Amino acid sequence: MSTTLAWMDRVFAAYWPPVLAALVLFWAYSVITRALAIWAGHEVAFKDPKPARTAKSGASGSMAWAVIKWLVLAVVLACATGYGLFLLLGRPSLPARNAFTTTELLDLLKIGLAVVGGLGAVVALSVAYRKQQVSEAAHVIANDQELREHDKFFNERYGSAAEQLGHERFAVRLAGVYAMTGLADDWPAGRQMCVNVLCGYLRTPYPQNDSTDREVRQEIIKTLLDHVWGHSPQGRPIRMDFRKVQFEDLDLSRRKFSAEMDFEEAVFHGKLTNFTECDFTGVVNFYGATFASEVTSFAGSDFRGAIANFQRAQFIGKTVDFTETNIVSSGLSFEEARVVDGATVSFRGTRAQATSISFENAVMRKAELNFSTVLFMPPDERKFQSRINLRQIAAVGTTITFQDSKINDAVLEFNRAELRDCTINGDRLVLNNTDVLVRDVRPAEAAEALRELSRIVRKAPAPEPAAISASCVWCSPA
Repeated sequence: MSTTLAWMDRVFAAYWPPVLAALVLFWAYSVITRALAIWAGHEVAFKDPKPARTAKSGASGSMAWAVIKWLVLAVVLACATGYGLFLLLGRPSLPARNAFTTTELLDLLKIGLAVVGGLGAVVALSVAYRKQQVSEAAHVIANDQELREHDKFFNERYGSAAEQLGHERFAVRLAGVYAMTGLADDWPAGRQMCVNVLCGYLRTPYPQNDSTDREVRQEIIKTLLDHVWGHSPQGRPIRMDFRKVQFEDLDLSRRKFSAEMDFEEAVFHGKLTNFTECDFTGVVNFYGATFASEVTSFAGSDFRGAIANFQRAQFIGKTVDFTETNIVSSGLSFEEARVVDGATVSFRGTRAQATSISFENAVMRKAELNFSTVLFMPPDERKFQSRINLRQIAAVGTTITFQDSKINDAVLEFNRAELRDCTINGDRLVLNNTDVLVRDVRPAEAAEALRELSRIVRKAPAPEPAAISASCVWCSPA
């Protein structure tokens, strides 16, 4: 152990002077070069304490200066190594010149030539390294130039397509649709921008008497919805902004809808707006939309883990059809919606679990809300109880139907509802572990009918496996 420590002391004693000298020389070199640059009037760039993570590779300075730096570094290292060995060997004294034999002189000559050869190798390596730096710098410049040309090419295509979309002639505008779509296919970095331009065209004032412009709009809608672009280079889904767009006879059947499609305040008109057999996930926004088509169909669609936002929507067509939909772990919000002019919102045959359907604060005039033959299944493993919320609705001359439905482990809430000249049909309604909440309902006849339905349910024995059956049909007096 003592021998090892003694050897380490000798190594430390041998090398700390040259290492310290090298550090001092490096510091002095840095200070002197900066002082000379400032004295000569040059700008000196001080290093950022938080430098950028990436920097372009390249070469700076002259070739001669690069070779000199490497030679100086090699000489310093050689001197430090030789001096360290000299100290490590106990500072041996060299013999007199006459004491060397011919063989020893030849060996010394070989050592000298080896040192010279080493310095030459250092020069060759420094030149090769310098050439590699220059080559890398040229490669970086070439890549930058290629990227600039690439972006310039796409920007020119973008400008041309946008100009075509604004042209007066129908054929040119239609060509602009195809040009912008093709650019979106070829340009992932600008794909969202191209989609935004096409959606922006749809938000311009709707042409009432221009069939050609309606055809251009239909082609834009078809082109956008038929493309599957996935995600942008930043990892975000391509968003289609259809806010305030007017759609005529829109057919979006058998498609998937999620947060990348926004129909806020859109207007759907014509004979049929078709969302049949679609898959809805995430947040799908129909906030403030107007459904004026004769038939708006969501029949056979699946809502799984979805939040469908129909808040403040207006239903003024004949039928909004949600028949035979599957709604699982989802929420359909029709809060503050308006169902008027004889419109029907139908959930007939719907299958639901862990679901909330809310018409809170909705306004219904001579309308129909149809929950007949629906099946609400017991909660899933998360114990989320289903809920049909008709709280604070204002209904006049409206029919609300629960005929032949089976509702398990749910809540039906009518608190503070106003039901004037309405019909509530609960014929053959089957309720199992379901609470019917009735408080401050007006008029009194409607409140009493709903309380009677609630009392029938609460007084019935628990099912074993048969379900509890209750019926309540009430019409307010004219």
